[in-house]
Amino acid sequence: MATVTVRGTGTAYGTPDEATLGLSVDAVRPTAAEALADVTERSAALVALCRELGLGEGDVTTMGVTVAEHGEHDKDGRWQHRGYRAANRVSARIRDVASIGPLLTAAVDRVGATVEGPHWRLLPEHAAHAEASRLAAQDARVRAEALAEALGGRLGSVASARDARIAPPEPRPMMRMAAATAEAMPVEAGELSVVAVVDVEFNLEQG
Repeated sequence: MATVTVRGTGTAYGTPDEATLGLSVDAVRPTAAEALADVTERSAALVALCRELGLGEGDVTTMGVTVAEHGEHDKDGRWQHRGYRAANRVSARIRDVASIGPLLTAAVDRVGATVEGPHWRLLPEHAAHAEASRLAAQDARVRAEALAEALGGRLGSVASARDARIAPPEPRPMMRMAAATAEAMPVEAGELSVVAVVDVEFNLEQG
């Protein structure tokens, strides 16, 4: 039996379930030990702040610690030693999106951290994923019916179907903060899109 194969796409939208913030602290001091001690103390304060705002044990992850000589080139291109720079970056997974503003503001005000994010995420069980797949399948049928009619036949039963791809949500704009602010930063989650793609093969019956 002849068949017709089409690709359908569907897009659905949903409010993010959670977000991730990148939080960094750094210090330049005369010695490596002093720089590391400063960053260690402030990192502990940063983790304590995360706990204070409800983040669990598994929600804060150390992403990288560095200690290196710090300096700059003068106008003649000669390297000038300026001490040592230590830095620590952690990733904070925030399940209650309402706490993002207070966390990023407090991290800047109380710890002197640099903030990157938020990076929004829809969890796999979010209804938007299933809705996008449903719309993709519906789109595939509409396309196949149009092809079948143009070919002088009619659409039969489904011969095969394959979930071709589910794209990640659209990236959200990032903000960076490194200066103290008196009030909590207002943060709006908005919506993320989910795109599903399905390949469907239909049997093609004679008209």
